Parts: sequence; C-alpha cells; structure tokens
Amino acid sequence: MDVVALAARIQALPDEALDLLVVERQAPPQLGSTFDLAEHLVAPASIERALRWRTASELRTLAEGGSSARLDALMLGVDGAALPAVAEAAAVATDRLPEPPAPPAPAESPTAPHTAIDEAIKAGELVHRVADRPVRLRSRAQLPAATARELAGAIDADAALLEERLEPVLLAGLLDRRDGRLLATTAADDWLAAPVPDRWLALARAWLAAVPDAAAVAADDLRAAFPLADAEVLAVRERQARQARALGLADRGAPTTLAVQAVEDPDAARAALATHVPPATASVYLQPDLSAVAPGPLAPEVEGRLRRIAAIERAGIASQWRITARSVAAGLAAGESVEDVLAFLEAASLTGLPQPVAYLVRDTAARFGAVRVRAVDPLAEGGARSQARSDDAQLIRTVAVDRALAATGAAAAGPHRATFRTSAEETLEALLEERYPAVLEDEAGELVVRLPERAPAREREPSRLVARLRDTGFDVGEQERAWLERQLVAAARDRLPVRLTVTTSTDPVDVELVPLAVANGRLRARDAARDVERTLPLSAITRVAGLGVAS
Repeated sequence: MDVVALAARIQALPDEALDLLVVERQAPPQLGSTFDLAEHLVAPASIERALRWRTASELRTLAEGGSSARLDALMLGVDGAALPAVAEAAAVATDRLPEPPAPPAPAESPTAPHTAIDEAIKAGELVHRVADRPVRLRSRAQLPAATARELAGAIDADAALLEERLEPVLLAGLLDRRDGRLLATTAADDWLAAPVPDRWLALARAWLAAVPDAAAVAADDLRAAFPLADAEVLAVRERQARQARALGLADRGAPTTLAVQAVEDPDAARAALATHVPPATASVYLQPDLSAVAPGPLAPEVEGRLRRIAAIERAGIASQWRITARSVAAGLAAGESVEDVLAFLEAASLTGLPQPVAYLVRDTAARFGAVRVRAVDPLAEGGARSQARSDDAQLIRTVAVDRALAATGAAAAGPHRATFRTSAEETLEALLEERYPAVLEDEAGELVVRLPERAPAREREPSRLVARLRDTGFDVGEQERAWLERQLVAAARDRLPVRLTVTTSTDPVDVELVPLAVANGRLRARDAARDVERTLPLSAITRVAGLGVAS
C-alpha cells in the first residue's frame, strides 16, 4: 500500500481511532496533514519505534506478513496483512530471536483475590483522602513531596511508587488532575459507597482497557515477552506488571482467572471476590490510647461517619484509626455536635467509650472556634489576604510569633487580631496543622461549612493533532490525482459529502460538495450550501479537507 492509499485510510478513520493511532504511534504534533501522517507511519524510524512495544507473538505475526485487529489499528497492517515495510522490518528484527514462548494460559491464583481486595481498599483510601482534601499540584502536575509521603504512608506504599498506585484510580475516572489540582470526581462518591468487589471491578476493567497487552505484561520474563523493548519501554512494562500483580490480574507469570472474568464475565469476578471479603461491620474496638480498630470492612455509612471525626492510620480489611483534636475539630467544622460525636462513638464501640476519648472530644469542643479565620481586602490590609481573630489575646500573640507559621506571613494587627499573606483557606490549613483551634468564618461571622468539591466527569478529548488533521486536510499534487478520482467515485456512489479547496482563475474557495458523478476528468456535484449543481475539472481541486469514504 502506497502513502496516498494509506492517507485515504487515515482520513476515513473515526476520531477515536485516529486519536489512538497518533498517540500510540507517537506522531509529531507539528504534522500538517493526513498525508504527512501516512509518511510518518511508514518511515523506518517510526516503524522501529512501534516494534519496540510489540509482543513476541505480534512480532512473529508481522514478520510472516500477517496482522491483527490491534496491529491494524496501529497501521502496522491493513485488513489482516502487515504493511510491506513493517513485515520487512519485523522479519529482520526477529530473525535473530528465538521462537516466542506460547502465551501462558490464565491460572487460578490462591493469592489474587486477597491481593485484589487489599488494593481496592487501599485505592479507596487514596480516593477518600483526595475527596476530603483536594491537592494543589506543583509544576508539571506533580504531587508535593510531603503530600506524596502522606498518601503513600496511608496505604503502606513507597512514596516513589505512589504515582503508579494512583494510575488505576485515574484511569477509572475517580480522581482527575484539573486546573492545577488533584480532585475527586463526581463518580467517586458512588464508587466509595459500593461493595469492595464492585470497587475492584471498576479499577480492573479500566486498567485492562488501557493495557491491551495485559497478558504479555503478566509474564515473568518481560524481556522475552517484548524482545525489542528498549529501556524506556521496559520501564513502562515493568510498571504495568507491578500494577497487574497489585490488582490481582497477574500471578506467577500468567494472567489470573480474575483478569479473564473481569472482561468476559464481570458477575463471576464479582462473586469470586465476594467470597473472600469478610462481612461488613458497624463496630470498632475503641481504645484508651485514642485508637480505633475495625475488625473487618466497615459498613460505608459507619466508615463515612468515622472518617469525619478520626484519622485513618492503616487502610486494609482491618483498618486502624486515631481520634485527635484536629480530627474532632474537623468533624465539628463539618456540622457535627459534641453530643452527636459522643453518641456515635459509644454506639459504634465494642469496648465502650474510654474516658480519654470522651475527654478529648469535650475539650476540643470547648476550645473549638477560639481562632476564627476570614478573608480580608488586601488593599485595606497592606497586602494581607486573611486574618485570624480571637477573644484570647495571648493566643493571638502566640500565633503572630509562631515560627512554624512564618510562611503565611503572620503578623500581629492588634491585641485580638493577626493578619496573613495567604488566602483564608491556606491560613486555616496552616493553623490546623499546628493544632490551633481554628475555624473558617464568612463576612458576617458565621461558621463556614466546607462542602466537598468534586470535578465533573471528563469527556475524553482527542489530541490536538486530530483536530488539526480534521481541519487542514492535505494538498493534492500530481501523485494524488488518481487516488482522488477513486475517492470521488466512491463518494458519488454512496452520496457522501466531501470538503475540497477549488482553485480556478480566482482565489481558492473552500466548498462542501456531494459528488454525483466523475467522468472525463470532471466532477459533477451538488453544492450543499447553495443547493445547486456544479461541474468542475478535477485539476481545479488543490486541497482535500475531508472525504466521506476511503478506498
């Protein structure tokens, strides 16, 4: 297949398929037309780069002149046959390689269900934490180091591997990087309220959809599974292999039956996991050291309530929590009352209400709101953006000289007031971090109950290159004339519209036409905009922006 015919194939692709093609084949964003993209796809360097990602069995198929639906989607083949240049490159590359091992059959794994459940619970903890407190990202959308350590610690993970643990959650659309922040989405709350097997299934299916090579990724020897992979490709495959094992989708060098069921029989996967999940409990063991231990997965309504007034220390099937002055204050700021908090803890506790717990709750409630934070006008306050006020003058003096608050620009502005260069929300977080009994108030002095923020579900946007290719088309030169005539004949047969640039004695004109017939080097078509019939020489067509069909 020549470049012109390949360009016609590309032009006829739906947007989603074209987006997959340009992303997977790493098309340069500056390409100006589908013709340029076709030339890129058959360039030796582009083919070599694409082959680095292919599995051993895919390479052998291409070397033998065959293809597959997946390879066709990447334009390494067309209609089940490898492109000649691709087949030649694959044959040269695989000539020195041993026969690829047979793909491992899916295997029953005694550990996969437990691993899957544990990962679903830990993913839930990540979603919960971001849902409760969105994260402001650094440049290049990176998590702040302190936040990464905190989130990793909550799930007993290495902070350096936190991004790969977050990836399945992002793929499932539960968290989203948007406007410089990491936010929970509108889908997160329903997911968190679902049973653990359902949570896992959403993560697994999203991950499997994003990793079509999952069976090969499960292999113990990734170098043999992806024989042409360079260091960059191997690093990605190793990350995917760790994710597959963590999700219970791979074990001992093979996909698990859970992986197969997640795609082919979700109900069976859900049922298989459900047998390994202990029944939900509505109770915890409340200890005098202010800790609370859940003997099994907590019922969603109990977990949600406990999360408002306690900080989780260890996520898992048996989770551990700690009640602190800050966590209780956060619950009070969210609308809880001291009576409600004590009543809930006493009802949920299998060990009664320890005296230290009751004392902490009452003492925190008594001090709650001693420092009230609000936004101020920077022009009226010499550049300050927020203030803290309190009836306790000594408390304000302490705040104003606290070195831990130096980054906020804390400064005394009177016996009962301090100002800050940070926003009211940032000042509140800084004060709470240092265990001051701070709350947020509005201009009228009313307590602000902060509602959880959720990002709307994101529609997948095609790459900018797709939009450009759809808009610009490509110039028609002498080598494209015969191809163009075939396309117009096909469009006339099916009455499909085309977008063309026509140049005669006047300036170029963009038109949308419905071809009716092609004969003797001329096109007869209906002008869609003017609803009139036109005839023009094919030689006058100098640019194609869109065709209804391919060859």
